[in-house]
Amino acid sequence: MDAFEITAVRAALDLDLPILAICRGHQVLNVALGGTLIQHLDTTDDHRDTMHTVQMVSGSLAALAMGTHEPFVHSFHHQAIEKLANDLAVVGTHHDGTIEAVQHVSKHWVIGVQWHPEDTAADDASQQGLFDALIQHVR
Repeated sequence: MDAFEITAVRAALDLDLPILAICRGHQVLNVALGGTLIQHLDTTDDHRDTMHTVQMVSGSLAALAMGTHEPFVHSFHHQAIEKLANDLAVVGTHHDGTIEAVQHVSKHWVIGVQWHPEDTAADDASQQGLFDALIQHVR
């Protein structure tokens, strides 16, 4: 992980700024808080440039922002969270158990998603909902 990105994430957390961490950002968030990564998924085909559903925890920040507990998402990654940081909670998983979404357990609005909501937000209101919620919390 890049030391600059980890430092930036920690500074944003110290200020309790709203964070929407996407893909590598989701991974950096976990590492910045003491978690670890799987360096290469055995099930890369299920996560590399593909669309799949994620099972979200109802009532989680991400599920509320998206208005669904089963979003259809675009994934493009070969790494994933292995050991979850103590300050994060899993709020979304792939059917193979891969951690797809997290939220901070005590900060105001900190979400990490392993997928790419920006890829489908123009046509998918649930993905756009993540960005809309971020903007609401920044104001």
